[in-house]
Amino acid sequence: MKTPQQRKEQSIEILKQRNIPYIDWLPVIESVEEIQVRSAESIAQRAIACLWIIQVACDIDNGKYDDEIKGLILNILTKMQVMDALTKQETAILHEDVSQQDVINMVWKYEAYWVLLWALGIVEELNYPENIVDCVFAIQAVVSAKTFEEFMAKVKLRDIEEILDQADLIYRYDWACVSARLNQEQAPAQLNSAVVVERHGALNWLIQSDSDWDHPDVST
Repeated sequence: MKTPQQRKEQSIEILKQRNIPYIDWLPVIESVEEIQVRSAESIAQRAIACLWIIQVACDIDNGKYDDEIKGLILNILTKMQVMDALTKQETAILHEDVSQQDVINMVWKYEAYWVLLWALGIVEELNYPENIVDCVFAIQAVVSAKTFEEFMAKVKLRDIEEILDQADLIYRYDWACVSARLNQEQAPAQLNSAVVVERHGALNWLIQSDSDWDHPDVST
């Protein structure tokens, strides 16, 4: 089991290999002992709810969302046992009580949702955050399951150590992106800052039991 300092040092070695700027005094993240691990069921519910509301946001953005589609989505969310898992923002999207920026922000949640699929063992590897997700795979991961139990049959929750490794690394990637932006520079080493910040929020949600999915902690 790694200490938070060992995890930090491991991340810094990865940053050095990619020539990504870092600062030694950026703090360590939580240790295994300090976190309350979320259950596979709660992560799965979050993933399913998120995916379907992203689809609503995409339909709204494309001018294709209507009462028929809304009714269909409501039925699916109920059948998949995730109605109670919807966040305040997701509920607002479902009922179109949102701004265009809210819709765009929800579409970007694909990147946070991808982290959940990885944590659930459905996505094999959390690849370097330079490109957006494989949307076809992302959609099929949930759509292919007809019930919550069928989805759970595909789940193999990752070890918390592996999740913490990624949480520490994305924290330092995000610092590099924020630093570049403040200096009016491009994000280093082809990092996609929009992908990085969404992953940062999702990974912190996984390790912070009081984290708000709609407004996660992405401080650097």
